[in-house]
Amino acid sequence: MSAETKNMTKVIFILPALTGGGAERVLITLMNALDRSKYEPVFITISDDGPMKEIIHPDIPFHSLHGKRTSRSLLKLYTKLKKLKPDIVVSTMAHMNFCTLLLKPFFPKTRFIVREAITPSFFLTTPSMKSTIIKEGYKRLYPHADCVISPAQVIIDEFQDVLGMACKNHALLRNPLDLSRIRKEENTSFKITNERNNTLHFIAAGRLHSQKGFDRLISILPQINSPYDWELTILGEGSERQALENLIEKHGLQNKIKLSGFSTHPWPHYAAADCFLMPSRWEGLPNAALEALACGTPVIATRESGGIEEIMECASEGAVTVVNDMKSFLKAMERHKPNPTEKFRPSLLPKDFSEEAVMAQFSNILDSSLA
Repeated sequence: MSAETKNMTKVIFILPALTGGGAERVLITLMNALDRSKYEPVFITISDDGPMKEIIHPDIPFHSLHGKRTSRSLLKLYTKLKKLKPDIVVSTMAHMNFCTLLLKPFFPKTRFIVREAITPSFFLTTPSMKSTIIKEGYKRLYPHADCVISPAQVIIDEFQDVLGMACKNHALLRNPLDLSRIRKEENTSFKITNERNNTLHFIAAGRLHSQKGFDRLISILPQINSPYDWELTILGEGSERQALENLIEKHGLQNKIKLSGFSTHPWPHYAAADCFLMPSRWEGLPNAALEALACGTPVIATRESGGIEEIMECASEGAVTVVNDMKSFLKAMERHKPNPTEKFRPSLLPKDFSEEAVMAQFSNILDSSLA
């Protein structure tokens, strides 16, 4: 090991798996973009299942614990951290954060930063053993983190208002977007047909899970009142695929709605659409909405979609429409007209979410934790 390497700060990033969610993508983006002259990033995953491995920068050491459950991999994680001797550990997702913070007492020289991207009210709305455990984990473990980073102020506010926590160690860190990567193919031409000129093309993306609200979107679409033909593409995979397929068939929308599966490269699909739809029941800071804006595609979203209003406040007028219910969601869809484009439209992404701006803040958080 060179003297230069020894002087760099070793930052270990930890994920439970490499599934295609926004939390995974954000943590990998933060890791990939670290300044290599100051930091030595290392990546650990409990399970290496999932498609996100291909977006990890090739210069980052990759360690899989080959575990099936995060809670049962604590000893393996402890052993790996002892061997790697990190200066800072960064994790995301509540169950992963709880596990890393349980190990914190065994690493007195290591700083632990956890990322919380979900409003805590989501876990606590329905009383259950799981919600009780999560509530206790938040209250007992998060105060011991050197920093809790969240992508939206609404998340921090809920920790204060819903859980009554002081949040002195909480910090706002927006989701970073690698605009050059998202718009890498911005000069690619899209084919525009006569049919496309008269067809509204909507797109949505996310896990096929009740959180994303695709079921309620599909259920209301038979009521759409537009002078144009329309189609909807939903990108993503998940446990509710069969239920959504049944719902599409129930409403006779097989020729209108397509479940296209998960894509590691969704941006040309976003760019070619007229509007991105986010009917979520809850979110943290919706990364897919940010990516759609980066592709130049306007967004319609439910108010329940976490920090979507914070995005709307930063974005140009009309870029983001936030609605209170699904009836209003449908009305917002009806106001759109077909707007085919041969290539990516100009980005609508607010500057606050650029990779450069966010990484400068993240670097300050890392350095402050060591001070």
